[in-house]
Formats: sequence, structure tokens, C-alpha cells
Amino acid sequence: MKKGRLPLLSLFLCANMLLAGCMTMTDNKDIEEKEEPTQSLDDVLTVSRTVGAPELVGFDDCEDLGESIKETLFEEYKTQLLQEANEIYKYFFDDAMVMEDGAEMAVDASSGTANSASQTQQPRVEGEDFSGTNNQVEGVDEADFVKTDGYFIYYLNGKTLHVLSTAIPGTISLVTEMVMEGTPQAMMLNGDRLVVISSVNSWNIDPTDPLADHLGWDGQWSSWRTNTLTKFTVIDLSNRSTPEIVRELYIEGYYNTAREIDGSVRAVTYAWMNIPNLRSWLNLPSEYYELDYKDPLRKEMRLKAADDAIFANRNALDGMNVTDLLPKVYEKQQNMVVTYDLDDGECVDFVAPRDSSNRGFISIFTMDLLSESLSFEADHILGNHPLVYASADTLILTENSWDWWWFWGDHDGVEATNIHVFDISDAGDTEYIGSGRVNGTILNQFSISEYEGHIRVATTTGQWNQWWLDNPEPMSSQVVVLEQEIQSDQSIQYVEIGSVVGIAPTERIWSCRFVEDKAYIVTFRNIDPLWTIDLSDPSNPVIMGELEIPGVSTYIHPLSDDRLLTIGYGPGENGLDLDWRQIQISLFDVSNMSNPTRTDVISITPLSLNQSPNEWVWASSEATYEHKAFQYWAPKGLLAVPMSVYRYVHAPDYSWWHYDFVSKLMLINVSDSNLSIYGSEDHSDFYNRDSKQHYWNDYNIRRSIFMGDFVYAISSGGVTVTNLISLETVDEVTLTPSTYYYYSIESETETSQSEEEKEEHESGETEASDSSDSPPPANES
Repeated sequence: MKKGRLPLLSLFLCANMLLAGCMTMTDNKDIEEKEEPTQSLDDVLTVSRTVGAPELVGFDDCEDLGESIKETLFEEYKTQLLQEANEIYKYFFDDAMVMEDGAEMAVDASSGTANSASQTQQPRVEGEDFSGTNNQVEGVDEADFVKTDGYFIYYLNGKTLHVLSTAIPGTISLVTEMVMEGTPQAMMLNGDRLVVISSVNSWNIDPTDPLADHLGWDGQWSSWRTNTLTKFTVIDLSNRSTPEIVRELYIEGYYNTAREIDGSVRAVTYAWMNIPNLRSWLNLPSEYYELDYKDPLRKEMRLKAADDAIFANRNALDGMNVTDLLPKVYEKQQNMVVTYDLDDGECVDFVAPRDSSNRGFISIFTMDLLSESLSFEADHILGNHPLVYASADTLILTENSWDWWWFWGDHDGVEATNIHVFDISDAGDTEYIGSGRVNGTILNQFSISEYEGHIRVATTTGQWNQWWLDNPEPMSSQVVVLEQEIQSDQSIQYVEIGSVVGIAPTERIWSCRFVEDKAYIVTFRNIDPLWTIDLSDPSNPVIMGELEIPGVSTYIHPLSDDRLLTIGYGPGENGLDLDWRQIQISLFDVSNMSNPTRTDVISITPLSLNQSPNEWVWASSEATYEHKAFQYWAPKGLLAVPMSVYRYVHAPDYSWWHYDFVSKLMLINVSDSNLSIYGSEDHSDFYNRDSKQHYWNDYNIRRSIFMGDFVYAISSGGVTVTNLISLETVDEVTLTPSTYYYYSIESETETSQSEEEKEEHESGETEASDSSDSPPPANES
């Protein structure tokens, strides 16, 4: 991130974040000598936390950065302690879930060699010869766990990377497999380079791994700098039979998302550093629990314990170095680990909104896959969990301008979202342009767009649901357009130039799509209005039409300027509310924006939802919440959507019971005005055969790929190939994934297992059994 555009100003965050009336620790009296209990939360949080400008500014130096982080941590933990002391809000965290990680190793599953497609054959063209990832913006590839170049399919299945050959359309064969470290999340593909992005749980790193020595606090095994690292494994695919790992990078924090444009990868992570010796809980004396629940002495003890913890937290923070508070990047090189401290002596790669009061780090990790050195850079924003939008030359990050603890004692606080805009037109470089702010919260990436230099966002206000208020603000939605404005110091702000407000009071946005100078929004409370909005005049957006129909759409897919295809849930029995088991596809004609119409709707749940008193049915589709599972193939006019149905059946006398399971890829024919079921591909047999109904199995078809006259259906059990003319399954390959297991360290049955039993369990050789009354394997559907 170039810093020439960032004014290096001190944030003076302390003045913004310190709360009036807080318990001071500069009294020089020992805390034990205090006779009066600490003030209540209502007394402490009396000054509104003002919201200033959202633009990103640098820090004077590392000391300035460290002090702002420390003050944020101090205030956040103080708020938690005072909440606990006043018994305002009870919350629990379960850190007892542990996930098995493994090491990377390649297993050659082919009898011959599979070389680079580009070396032996003409490249196949995405969109013409085969379907790729369903991306929001054309030309901007989004990371996913399935990728293809037309000759091979790369599939992250559990912990295993499968490389499968589709050299001849209509065929499928396993070339090789590689077991990845951690929990693979997604990957990016460019030519012969593949980047696998994994989450690595710190607790599962082998103590003998050299990385383990770098992640602890002063060698304390019970505390890690961060719970999760994001790993980037760069793989050379020059020979598909023997893929070679060429680089392993780890950045502290959680994976969020990634985009790839012409070989330049930008991944976004979010780091939440674990700070040792900070307390958010109360250490109460044993006498506390002997008192009657309504005894006022209990509150005094809680307030005293909070006072002690706040004082201890201040001392702990004063003893921290700034490098301890910042995320780091690690690289494995043979048996060594190289650590990249990101402060660079001056902390020039760290910025924050001028009014920031966050201690989390949004990191933009940029890597050039086309360079021989695989160079990378990492830039960091102190902020909240981000949403990400990217076009060919613009990256937009949005984050809440407030943290969760701001609203306590600040009833006049306003929900708002910061919008940070970056120029990514140069490969390998991410340059900050400017920031803006809008009221409300944003649903997902499809509620963000950039078009002809304008930023468009759809937000909902009142969604925070401040339940402790007598009259919280009701929900309402709006579309806002922003453009650049040069400030007196030559910095750039994005300011509002037009908006449509008051859309669907008391409802929230369920889906949104911007298409050039138009916007389509679906809101819902008990019936689904589709709103059409004209954005051709950015300074004067206009609602053109509204269509009320039963059910709700959760994803909008533009087919053309005149037609929309959506997926969502059907209505309940009264035509209102929702039937969560009924997945429906809708086709809309929006050629007349003032009069949008739904030309057809079809339910794609593959089993009847009519149920007897002795059974229940549940249906779901990943495509209702993950657009990458929604695959429309324009050359054939076909839509592929995965569907899963669970059915639990009792015998009339309750003498037996079982689960039926159906996993299908539904194929829907889409014409100009009609929808019809074209066919389906059934994966149920992958799980119904050989008694594979283990509770840890993932039964669902997850993704699909169209290739010529064939469609490939992909699930953890295998990949099938269906001829689109005959609708016959013409080839298949069965897969055995390395599956994730979650163990509770508090569970006696799990912790008492022998190593032999665990190995049998993990290899799938033993059946899941919670008790002697466990049901028999499910019958075939």
C-alpha cells in the first residue's frame, strides 16, 4: 500500500475513546483500601463516543500506534468487566473445540503422468468451453474450494486437494492427491500456479514444528499470540501428477476472502491478537457464593473484583511492547521459519480511521503469482471485520465504524459503516484512495458496487437491535451513492451525492444486486417486495417499481438487462412468512423498471414436503446463502443448483426409525419466460452404499461445472459426469476426503479414547455411536 497519499497524522485516539467518570488508577492508594464500591455502568458510561471522519491516516511512529491499541484494549476490557459486575449481559465463550491439522504430503493416484495443459493442448476458454466460479464481477476471480482450467478440476475436499483430469469432456479420473495442513478454505488458480488458502489452528501445531516456537508468549504453552493463522501454500502445477510446494507463508489472523486478477492475488484476513494477562472475568472470593442471591454485598464484591481486574489490566498493558500487539508473517524454508515483523521500525504499513477504537487488524495480503520471486506485501488497517468488493481496478473494504462495546451506555450511538477504497490497477500493488461513511449496516458483498467512479451501497439501519432500549430504532433501508471529493489537504473523501431512503420500513434487506446503472433489492418481513431503482442519475436515484410476491429471494443473478434469476425460500401455508424447506427459483422480467413482473417460479425440493405424523422433512441448498454454488450456464440455458433433503421416518408403532437422505444436483431449464425441471444428478448412493452414514460425513453436493455437453457434480463422496442430452451418468470417481473432527476437551468419552481408537475413528473404519440406542444406517432414498 503506497503511503504517499496518506497523511501521517497522530490519531489522538485516547481523547475519543476514554469514557468519562471511569475508575481512575492514579490515586496512589492501594485498591484494597477502597471502602466505597466502584460506580455502576450507567454512571461510568456517560459521554457519547463521537464519530469523526472515516479516512485512513497513519501514525506518528510505532509508539503512537502502540498507545492507541493499548487504550482500545483497556476500554474494551473495562466495559466487559463493568457489564459483568452489573450483571447486565451474560456471555460465554467455548474455547474447547479442537480441530485436527495435518502435514502436507502428495500421493500419486495416477498410473501415468499428467503434464501442464498449456504445454500439450490448446487452452479451453472459460465461459465458452466450461463454466468457472460464479463471480460477482466478470474478470475478477473469487477464491473457492473448486477450480478448473478446463482440463483439470482442483478440489479441496476436507483436508485433501484432489487433482482430477477432464482431458476428454465427459470423463473424470483422479490424477493425484495432496493432504494440506490445517483447514483448507479456498484457492486461486492462474496457469501452472495454485495458491491454497488454509486456516491453521495454533493449538494443533505439532510442538516439534519450528513454527510453534514463534507463536507462544514467552514459551507459555497455554497461550498463543493468536488462535488462528491463515496459510498460503503456493503450488507449482507444471506436472499435475507431482505438484510441488514452492512457498509456505503464514499470516496471523482469520481468512476472510480473496480475489485474483491476471495473476495478482489479494487476500483479506482479520487478526485478533491474544494479549496475555488481560482479564475480562471477575475473580470472586468464595464468600460471594455463600451469600443470598439478592444480598447487596454480592454487587459490592463484583464491583471490587472489577476494580482489581481493571487495575491489573492497566499494568499488563503498560508492560507490552508494540511488536507484541501486531500480527506477524512467517515463512517456512526447509526446516527453518523466517519471521517478518510488520512494524518496519516505523509502523508505516499500519493505518486506521481517524476515529478508530478497534484493536483488530484487517490485513490485505498481495501476491504476484506471475513473478519468479512470488513477491508479496501486507498492509494493515485497525478496524472491524470487513466485507470485500473488487472490480478490475478497485478494491473496496467496508467495516462497522463502531465496535460492539461502544453502544453500552451510549444510547444515542448511530450505526454506520466505513467504506475504504483502494486502487488495484497495478499488479502486486494496493494503493489507498480515500474513505467515506454511510448510515446503517451492509448485508454482504452484493450490497456494494463501483460503477463509473461512483460507489453504491445498500444498507439497513436499526438492525443493531439494541434490545436494552425502550424504543429502539425500527429497521429501514436505503441506497446511497458516493463520489470523490478533494479536501483542502489534498486527501480524498467519498461523500454522499444521492440516496433513496426509507425503503421498506420495519423490513431488512435479504438480497441486493447492482447491474450497471440499476439496483435490485429484496426486503422481507412477511412478504417479499422486489424493488427496482434507477441509478442513471447518481445524484438523484429513483425507486421505479415494487413487486410484492410470496416468499423471499436470497440471491439475485442477472441474466441480461431485462431478466433476473433468483433463489430463495417459498411462502408458508398462509402465503406469508416462509417455509424454510421449500427452495424456489424465480424468473423476473424487469424490462419495464416501473412494472417488474415474476414470469415463473418453481420449487426444486426433490422430495414431497407432505409428511405423516411419524416423520419430518428438511430441505436445504447451499446456493441460498453461497453464490458460488449457483451455476448458470448461458450456452445451454441451464441452471445447476445443489439440493439436500433429510427425512426422518418412524414406524407407526415406533419400533424402528431411520433417516433418509437425498443429495441431488437439480438442473433447471431457463427460457425467456419459463422455468422447468430439466433433470438431476443423484449423489445419494455415495453415502447410502457401504453404510457411510456417519455423523461426521458431509453429504451435500457442493459445486457443479458445465463442460461441453456434460455437467460435473461435486460432493465429498465423489464426482459424477452427466450427459446433458441423455441425462445419463457416463463417468464417476469416488473420493475419500480427509475429514475434520471436532473434539471437546471437556468430554470424558473423547479424552479417554485410546490412540488406536482415535486412528480408527479418523480413518472412517469405525461407525459413529453416541449410545447403544444409535439408529441403524439410513435406507437408500
